Amino acid sequence: MDRLRIVCLPLVLAAVLPPVAAAEMPRVHFDMPLTIACRDVTSPEFAAANPSHKLMEARFEISTLLLAGEERDLAQLFIRIDSPQRTFSVVDYLPKTLHETRYAKPIGITKTDEKNASIGINFSGKYEVFTSAGANAGLGQKSTSCVKYDLLPPLETVASSGTLLRGAGVFFKLKGSERRLLEGAAQFALVLRVPGDWRLDRVRVHCEATAIQHGLIDSLDQTVRVGQRDFVVALHLAGDEPARLAAEQSARETTTPKKPTEERTSTRPSLNPTSWLPKLQ
Repeated sequence: MDRLRIVCLPLVLAAVLPPVAAAEMPRVHFDMPLTIACRDVTSPEFAAANPSHKLMEARFEISTLLLAGEERDLAQLFIRIDSPQRTFSVVDYLPKTLHETRYAKPIGITKTDEKNASIGINFSGKYEVFTSAGANAGLGQKSTSCVKYDLLPPLETVASSGTLLRGAGVFFKLKGSERRLLEGAAQFALVLRVPGDWRLDRVRVHCEATAIQHGLIDSLDQTVRVGQRDFVVALHLAGDEPARLAAEQSARETTTPKKPTEERTSTRPSLNPTSWLPKLQ
């Protein structure tokens, strides 16, 4: 019977209570550059151990704009960056998994234990131990113990990250907090292992935002998607002008909608993972 009441209570409240104006859900817009210049960060030790490869650093700046709603209702931002053709592997990335706390210092705990006892003579002339005040005459004893210690403040995960697709991609999950806002520009850095003659490549970037849709009671809250966008970003070697121009050309062609006649044209995909790249001189 009690279980039936627990199940039916939210339905009864929803039918009886007057409707409450629902707060506007957040709407999120993402944006980022078409091309990214990559810096060669190959160390002498890596070059000696891997003569046919080098390390490139790519920094992605992704902007998040809140078009409607309140930022406090945003639950999480999810960012995924990967190589469509598996042409590189991710060696390192930032930001790493991060934990924060709302407390500035450890939490102090104090426990006090106090005992009172007295030995005296009662009205009957017998010796007894009294643990409370009474009509007696005798010796009293008071024992107090105090223990003080610090507890580490609880941590909350505000950022988590890791690799995907056997190292050909990486993901980032960002959560808002009082010290960390989700709206604005955020940087994500990747160190990529590429062939020694690398000059040009592309990546897919998937951005997604979720928010909490509050119900009549907490158990009816739902997580809903409030923003999503996919990008194809061209990478090129910094300082290589032909590669930069080719990257900009390929990025523009990727974002330009195809004509219906082009969409109906079917060709077998090339086995060459870099066949989409413009020919560099």
